[in-house]
Amino acid sequence: MESLNSCMKTTAKKRPSNVTPFVLEGCWPLDGLDQATLRFLSRAAKRKRVGVADVIYESVESFIAKCEAEADLETKIIKFRRR
Repeated sequence: MESLNSCMKTTAKKRPSNVTPFVLEGCWPLDGLDQATLRFLSRAAKRKRVGVADVIYESVESFIAKCEAEADLETKIIKFRRR
């Protein structure tokens, strides 16, 4: 699956008057996502036959696991003395 993190961007633009912000399942504010990202999420959800929120949850869990693995890597590196 393509990285959702590379697609997600926060926007500081002012919303048009006809746009109402909404939150998916009480957790995910989607008014900050651009249309291309929403289409990506929708396609991924349809392909997996799950909801968009499930795709977001999976991406967040994957990102957290990656960050934890990178943090653990630092403790696993064996440093040798130089002569």
